Amino acid sequence: MASGKGRVLGLLGALVLSEARVVSAKRVGAFVHLRIHVKAAAFEPGDKIQILLPSKDVRTYTPLGWEEGEDGELYSELLIYLHSVDTPATAWACSIAEGDLLRFVGPQRSLRMPEGALVLIGDETSVAVAAAYTRARAGQVRALFVGDQQVLAPALETAGLDARVFAGPEPLAAALAEMLPAAVGITGGGALIQRVRAQMRARQMKPEKIKAYWIAGRTGID
Repeated sequence: MASGKGRVLGLLGALVLSEARVVSAKRVGAFVHLRIHVKAAAFEPGDKIQILLPSKDVRTYTPLGWEEGEDGELYSELLIYLHSVDTPATAWACSIAEGDLLRFVGPQRSLRMPEGALVLIGDETSVAVAAAYTRARAGQVRALFVGDQQVLAPALETAGLDARVFAGPEPLAAALAEMLPAAVGITGGGALIQRVRAQMRARQMKPEKIKAYWIAGRTGID
């Protein structure tokens, strides 16, 4: 069933929705990497776009960045994690092809971090935001992930991220303590965020910003 937000956006159409054309779509392990051609955008690292799916559901993604191509046109990239469940977003992402049209709202503010050194912590859904900040702040950002190294590796390579991957929050927090002082941002699944925060509190550390991208059993939370 379509979401309420999706039905509203579908009715408002061009009044609120921007459009982008898919230039390339490539499966990268458990991810889909898209390069898209957009008409215009005012973007800051960590901003989100909300895409209206053909099912009239809405899903939120973080662009890896925006750049001007050799033709003078504006382009961006998306890196979509395919959750291992049958969802409208997974079905849509697996079917995307070159030439498809994306309709979206944004870019909008999502995760804004202070200037200076950053440590960004997350899971598979956090690769894009880490890439966005890394590209915008060369040499100032370190990315730490909790997950499976083999699952994350193709996406990290595609995004150009030199990141560390940990099996759980405990060893991650121990490594984090050696990287401070820096502003710490945590994104990804709600359960992971809670576990990382608990480990940080035990070491008297506090994150600067937190943003849950998904929660088990719930859809379209952002």
